[in-house]
Amino acid sequence: MGRILVADDDRTCRDSIRKVLEREGHAVQTAESVDEALEALTVHDFDLVVCDYRMPGKTGLDLLVELKRRRASVPVLMISAYTDALAEAAILQLGALELMKKPIRRQALVDRAAKVVGGSLLPTRELDSAFARAGGSS
Repeated sequence: MGRILVADDDRTCRDSIRKVLEREGHAVQTAESVDEALEALTVHDFDLVVCDYRMPGKTGLDLLVELKRRRASVPVLMISAYTDALAEAAILQLGALELMKKPIRRQALVDRAAKVVGGSLLPTRELDSAFARAGGSS
């Protein structure tokens, strides 16, 4: 299965997501801040990052901006209980696969992770690029 990084300042949420994904056979590492997640991303390759949008200090948007700056292609699934339309648009524009609202349904998380790790759920920018290579226009 895949190697997944879970970043959330809420220990209960972070541990719950970790346990669900580990039961599905994924190797999961956790981080309680964006800085800790970015450090883990410099040391290991991950197939997926599950990141909370709203954390003390840096936010999930900061993570997306830094990944873009590094030209990293790791897929990011953003999660949050608190967003507005502007934040949701920014999250997707910066390349997150999607935003899942908390509380997260277990099966929805399992399905998304399986699709990303299996390669059948690609970030929007990769889909646009594939479409363009196939002769389409976006």
